Amino acid sequence: MQTWAKRGLQTAFVTGGLLMLGTGIASAQENVDPDAAPPAVDVAAAVPLKADQNKLATPVKDITVPKVDRTISTDRVTSAVPTRTASPVANPLIRQAGERLQGTALQGLVRGNTVQAHVDVPINICGNAIAVLANTEATGDCQQSTHRDGTIVTDGAGQALAGNVVAVNHVLPVQLTGNAIAAGGNATTNTTAEQVSTTGGDITTNGDKGAISGNVVAEQGATPVQITGNGVGAAGIAEANSVADTFASSEGDTTTSGKASSISGNAVPIPLAPLAEVNGNAAAGAGNASTDSTQSGAAYAGGKTITNGDPATLAGNIVEPALAGPITVDDNSAAVGGNSSATSATTNDSNAGGQKNTSGHSSTASGNIAGAPISLPVAAGGNAGSLVGNALTDHSNQATSNAGGPVFTTGEKSVLSGNLVDAAPASAVDACGIGGTLGGQAAGTCENDVKSTTSGYQGTIGNDSVVAGNLVQAPVAAPAEVYGIAGALGGQASGSADETKEVRSSGQPNTVDDNGTVSSNIVTAPTAVAPQVFAVTAGLVGNTTSESSNDTSVKAGDDPKAWGKKSSVSGNIVQAPTSTPAQVFADGATLVGNNKTTGDNATDMAAGGDAHTNGDAGSIAGNVVSAPVATGTQVLGWSVGGGSNVDSFTTNDLDSVAGGDVASSGNKGSVSGNLIGAQPAVSPLLPGNTVAAAGITNSDAVSDTNVVAGGDSQSQAQDASVSGNLIHVPANAAAAVFADAVAAAGNASTATDETSFTKAGGLMETDGSGPLTAREMTVPVEAAAAVIYVPIEVLGQATTAGANEDVQETGEQQGGTLRATQLKGLELPKGVDSLMKADEVPAFHGIDKLPVNALPSPEGLQAMAGQLPTPQLPAVGELPSLPTERSNVPLNGGTAGITPNVQGLPLGQVLEAAKGLLPAGVPAAERSLPSVPSLPFTAPALPVPVQLPALPTERSLPALPLDGPASLSGVNLNPTQGLVPAAGERALPQLPVNAPALAMIDPANVFQTLTGSL
Repeated sequence: MQTWAKRGLQTAFVTGGLLMLGTGIASAQENVDPDAAPPAVDVAAAVPLKADQNKLATPVKDITVPKVDRTISTDRVTSAVPTRTASPVANPLIRQAGERLQGTALQGLVRGNTVQAHVDVPINICGNAIAVLANTEATGDCQQSTHRDGTIVTDGAGQALAGNVVAVNHVLPVQLTGNAIAAGGNATTNTTAEQVSTTGGDITTNGDKGAISGNVVAEQGATPVQITGNGVGAAGIAEANSVADTFASSEGDTTTSGKASSISGNAVPIPLAPLAEVNGNAAAGAGNASTDSTQSGAAYAGGKTITNGDPATLAGNIVEPALAGPITVDDNSAAVGGNSSATSATTNDSNAGGQKNTSGHSSTASGNIAGAPISLPVAAGGNAGSLVGNALTDHSNQATSNAGGPVFTTGEKSVLSGNLVDAAPASAVDACGIGGTLGGQAAGTCENDVKSTTSGYQGTIGNDSVVAGNLVQAPVAAPAEVYGIAGALGGQASGSADETKEVRSSGQPNTVDDNGTVSSNIVTAPTAVAPQVFAVTAGLVGNTTSESSNDTSVKAGDDPKAWGKKSSVSGNIVQAPTSTPAQVFADGATLVGNNKTTGDNATDMAAGGDAHTNGDAGSIAGNVVSAPVATGTQVLGWSVGGGSNVDSFTTNDLDSVAGGDVASSGNKGSVSGNLIGAQPAVSPLLPGNTVAAAGITNSDAVSDTNVVAGGDSQSQAQDASVSGNLIHVPANAAAAVFADAVAAAGNASTATDETSFTKAGGLMETDGSGPLTAREMTVPVEAAAAVIYVPIEVLGQATTAGANEDVQETGEQQGGTLRATQLKGLELPKGVDSLMKADEVPAFHGIDKLPVNALPSPEGLQAMAGQLPTPQLPAVGELPSLPTERSNVPLNGGTAGITPNVQGLPLGQVLEAAKGLLPAGVPAAERSLPSVPSLPFTAPALPVPVQLPALPTERSLPALPLDGPASLSGVNLNPTQGLVPAAGERALPQLPVNAPALAMIDPANVFQTLTGSL
């Protein structure tokens, strides 16, 4: 068995090709002079292997697998059991050849150029237990440590094709510890393991006054793999208890220079620091498996990058792709006809790349920086699945991932220099706390805390330059997650998660330019998006529960700042930030079964920010084109059941903001300081709906959303031409379908409190003088529609309750109230009254129609008090006497021809004229009228004459109808009728009676406001 183990391990590495990397043979213990000159070529690979304290049990024997501790490398295979772990060294034959050239006539052939490739794969196999039709137990205390120095110092200054570096410093440690596998037996492990693997170092060179010199291309990789604490029981029992830690680094700064050179001092660092882990998982098939593990990992790669391209050609440029993020599959549990449980805690840290600095002062195509850092932590943990079995998990995960860093360069007095390009996606992908079962029981529990960031501040300068100091930025912040989910088919499942997430992509873009041409412009498209599904349950002949919370912060980009004074086509900003959450949470659906879900959400999202620039005394300078888009898409608090009981409880707090204020200046400029914007804000409101079919469903939701696109705009342009103009199209749309209940042979109830604020654009202000200067034009577009608090009953009971307050602000409109508190029924879009006919009058509170063809009764006039926009009506007994003189009343034949000018006659005059018509009971002196043959009143203001009947007798005046709603095609146009505000609540709005019926089709109403023109 001992010979078999040795040969098997050795054959695995040989067939993997690891012995074919590099050439030469030397002892790993050979001393190396650190002051020796670097060799021209240094290629080496090593596989330090350590295997110890592993157990294998069969019906024949319980075996402790022989210990192995050796290094398989391009040097030579070290002793079988050395006294210490060998440290890999550089290939000595190539190093010696380089050293021998020093001080000879051939020394100049090398010129300090260096090729270095170091790859190390340390492997630690320890404390594992395998039981086949037998029992075994492994106890392990395992450590492994390796290091290889990759420091490079060379010089190519003042030379051609000199001092260039191509380097690979990569470490890939593998930790395989504390696993238990049982097949028809029992396997138990108790293991503590630690692995540390480092390589790399600083890379320093120089290409000043050189040609194709001092350039660096360096891959710096730290990619650990950890497989620890897993348990597999197949017709047996597996139990794994593990503590494991892995650390890998390939760090080092890159420093070079290309001053006064050509194609020199350029740097391409490639830092890679992802971790891969499979830890603490439990799987049982007709058996039992349990794990209890704690694991941690860290990977660091790269460092700062510093170079220079002053003054030079194609020099001092930096290109850095970077990748960071742990990829983990931890603490998952699966059972097929068995029992499995997994408990674990995971902590990981990953960092790739860092700060970048260069310069392209007085240069051509120099000092430019392109960055593509990616931060992508991925985790699948705390999930449980069962098939006619039981599966349980309890998992916690903490991860930090960062790629790239802040950036600064300059392109002053240059051409095609000091430009920045940054594409920096930051994400976090998680599947956590999920429970799913088919004919069994599954419970997934997860606590997740993740921070993912990329890049940072972006700064450059382009003074006195041509096509310099420009900045293009495309930050993306996008967590994508599914957690706290429960699904059951003929069983019971629960999923719960506590999620904290911070995702940040890139930083502020900042560029400055005076006296430039096509310089210091910014193009930025920050994108913040959050597709998240959590606290969702579904069952078919099963029971499901979920209790989950979410606290997420997503930020892409920041405030763009540019400067283009005394410049041409400079200092302009084009920004298109988008903030678009897409969240589905606290929803439950079950067909025959019981379902309960509870979800709490707090999400803060932002893309871009305030934009500031200056184009004074410039030509096509300091202009801003801004197109922020903000939405608030969420589906939450729904409960749907058929033959089941479904309960949903949720709270929601969402902020989604894109862009911000915009400010510029174009004084004494030409086509400068103009601001052009389109700011759509869309808010779909969908909380708290419920549907019951032969079952009982309940929804209880409290939701508060804030969706903002853009902000205020300000500019000025004194003594300018075609400058300082503001052109904006703010678009605001709110669509609401919430707090509705549908019951078909069941009971459905919802209690939803909903508040929303949706804002598109803001105030506009400009000031200036000159042709076609300092003009404003805004075309606001606003739409709103809602179906809310609507109970629908089909042989069932549906109840709705709650309150809502929704506000829309579009452009310069401030504080627009869309709906009143406790507004119920079906609401139509704003402006629907424009569909009324010309001879229709809108109803107002308590009154169905105006008595156009009959004089109102005193009781009707008293009922109208407070409803008409007129002073308080006097009491009947307080009416003054009619004047005795009638010289102002022309005679024209009989009362049948009375045609009152209703439009032009104040209500007070109508009352004065009507006072004499009062029936008996009023003093004779106050109701007497002289005999009048006719009282003609001309009515030029009415399109048709309106005839009044003969004077009424006592008690013959018609009573005012007080309970008839106004309607349009059967749709209630007065949903506020009958509502009485509660104590401390604002009064409900009433429909006006003094506006023309066709007012709402006025174009000025459709477009809200149109001020100024270009």
